[in-house]
Amino acid sequence: MSKQINQIYEFGDFRLETAEQLLLHRGQPISLTPKAFDTLLVLVQSSGHLVEKDELMKRVWADAFVEEANLARNVWALRKTLEDDNGEHRYIETVPKRGYRFIAPVREVASADTGVLIQRRVRARIVSEEEETSEEPQVRTKPTIPPGSVVETRGPMTALSLSTPRNRKRRNAALGLLAIAILIVAVAIPTVVIRNARSGSTSKTIESVAVLPFNNLSNDPELDYLSEGITENLINRLSQVSRLKIIAHNSVFRYKGKQVDPQKVGGELGVQAILIGRLEARGGELSISGELVDARDGTHIWGDHYERKLSDLQSLQGELAQDMASALRLQLSGEEKTRFGQGYTRNAEAYQLYLKGRYFWNKRTTEGMKKGLESFEQAIRLDPDYAAAYVGLADCYGVLSQVGDFSPNDVMPKAKAAALDALRIDETLAEAHASLAMIDELYDWNWKSADTEFKRAIELNPNYATAHHWYAMYLSAMGRNNEALAEIRRAEALDPVSLITDTNEGWILFCARQYDQAINKLQATIEMDPNFANAHYKLALVYEIKGMYKEAVEEHLKSKALSGDISENVEKLKAAYATSGSKGYYREELRQLKGSSTRGYVLPKYFVLTELQLGNTEETLKWLEAAYKERTEPMVYLKVDPRFDSLRSDPRFEDLLRRVNLAS
Repeated sequence: MSKQINQIYEFGDFRLETAEQLLLHRGQPISLTPKAFDTLLVLVQSSGHLVEKDELMKRVWADAFVEEANLARNVWALRKTLEDDNGEHRYIETVPKRGYRFIAPVREVASADTGVLIQRRVRARIVSEEEETSEEPQVRTKPTIPPGSVVETRGPMTALSLSTPRNRKRRNAALGLLAIAILIVAVAIPTVVIRNARSGSTSKTIESVAVLPFNNLSNDPELDYLSEGITENLINRLSQVSRLKIIAHNSVFRYKGKQVDPQKVGGELGVQAILIGRLEARGGELSISGELVDARDGTHIWGDHYERKLSDLQSLQGELAQDMASALRLQLSGEEKTRFGQGYTRNAEAYQLYLKGRYFWNKRTTEGMKKGLESFEQAIRLDPDYAAAYVGLADCYGVLSQVGDFSPNDVMPKAKAAALDALRIDETLAEAHASLAMIDELYDWNWKSADTEFKRAIELNPNYATAHHWYAMYLSAMGRNNEALAEIRRAEALDPVSLITDTNEGWILFCARQYDQAINKLQATIEMDPNFANAHYKLALVYEIKGMYKEAVEEHLKSKALSGDISENVEKLKAAYATSGSKGYYREELRQLKGSSTRGYVLPKYFVLTELQLGNTEETLKWLEAAYKERTEPMVYLKVDPRFDSLRSDPRFEDLLRRVNLAS
């Protein structure tokens, strides 16, 4: 690419000198590769105008064939140099599928011997399509302008033939015509269609998107946390846009590692567009590509490729989300823009630890929670103000309180402290409000505060399926059945193939005493995945309340086998049922529970429910008192769980309801 002699361009605190191929920042030279410099020069010289990728590559690599990834690397390097990589670009704008545009105001300083300052003020995003395709006038004479003269122009620089003082009348006439032209453009600006910032975007309205799990091309399972973390981060960022329906994590991760047909997946998830992504990590380098496909007809909407350092993952995710937003023609409110660009930490290592923590948390196992806690704690040590990592701590402790290996009294106070720390740092974090609401409900029995926190979480992020799900369960516990069903169905719309959400709709129907509907829902969930243990367990509860003990025991046995219960114990339960019916089954279950309690912690709820099935009222109330002291299940559902109907007239049960703030 030929070098323009003595041309100087200024933008922001930067100065570009073509004669020496120098980029200066506040007078200090900045190191750039020759090709990165050439890329910047082309963009600056075309300031305000779209430069197509093919054109840019042709001008920078005139005598060589290169891949588009080389251009992407140059643009990435320039954004890092210009500190333009925080997601909301001030200098270089990506026009999805087409190219790039330099969007900052540029001042062009002529050769030093003329002393001319030609100032360009460009309204970067308001550029008509006709302007971009027109040819630029050629410079035929070198202007001789008195030092200090300033000419305002719009678009690529056009030299005016303004000569010596004897031609001053012609110069003044030209300036007058230019002033009139500027006035006409200024008046016309409100009517110009803003097209090119969205070039490459779809002309159809997209109101719903599923971000499928990014495919890990590194063939290293140790890097799965990266692919899952990038996927979840994009889901969370796009969820901040209230007008866009984003499918939740649980539903999309069933497609992990699979070859997919976008139209088929779109139909299954009920969305209009699908994002398919791939990543590869090698050493400290990260390569990511993404493609947005219209699920209605399979057409390509947008795609791009990004090459970054692994340490720049957060800024890359912000850029990727912004590029997607442009392709989807999203107009973000000020608050949405703020939340859209939230990264929560500037520490790259802390962010990677956070992604690992979420990866382990998603496993929902005791071992996964322990590893998740370790990762989140390490992230917080690196960045004590990392709000999202505190939410991760709260969520891990919350799961540990329910899987049965830890007493809620040991872990829930830690969960609450972590959630409050997160909100102290960032009150706008929807996940923190949802976590605090869950603690208010399940442990503190502070029903009013739980309601407030759930509503705040949903207000901050209406696309947060987990908040809708948890709020539905809270509403069910309060006996607000119609509201609970409406809320769980909102969660299902955002998470359409989530097995746990579907299962818990069955639970809500059970608590509402709509038993046949509950059976239908749970059977439909099992049809989706016959190996989902929780659905079998809750179906067994419905069969029990209907007196269908044969079916109940069959479902209990399936649930235990699928949950990894010891096969010998399952066989003993089968034998007990075969010889002594349902009572024999529950007696054997009680015997096994007592044996387990000698080896470790067992949640009191299991004793409560087994003694209840055996009709042992005194033992049931004794274990309910233990559950009260442990602040654990089934206390939350005492008011609505039909299994306790036989105890409702007992004064001790009424007193228990009063103590958990559930008395009528």
